[in-house]
Amino acid sequence: MIKRIECAYVPVSNVEKSAAWYEQVLGMRLRSPLEPGRGAIMEMEEGGWLFLLPSPDMTPLTFSTTAWAEDGQDFEMFPLCFETDKIHNLHASLKEAGAWVEQELRNEGSCGLQLNFKDPDGNKYQAWQQPANPAE
Repeated sequence: MIKRIECAYVPVSNVEKSAAWYEQVLGMRLRSPLEPGRGAIMEMEEGGWLFLLPSPDMTPLTFSTTAWAEDGQDFEMFPLCFETDKIHNLHASLKEAGAWVEQELRNEGSCGLQLNFKDPDGNKYQAWQQPANPAE
């Protein structure tokens, strides 16, 4: 019944600066002109949207979980994971922009290459790229 996620809503402290960052660093496209006091719609390569919305209290998209840490410790989780075919370029773009990003890509075998990163407001994401040979 539910086919896919069409869009997600992301809190940001400054819509204009965030829209520029998502364009320059992540390669998303601004869907329509910015309107003062409103959000920005950022479009991904294959059509999914992120709505960047002004957030006065700026609580980043992230939460703690013990499900992902081998030792049962808290892990700062990302609520969104992006797919890419250019994970090496993305990693380099994030580093060049000074973003918080894992130093090295992780090869998770059949789950592909992965990395975690944050935007300038601390919204945490994961990006992954399918393995060259899905049977790996």
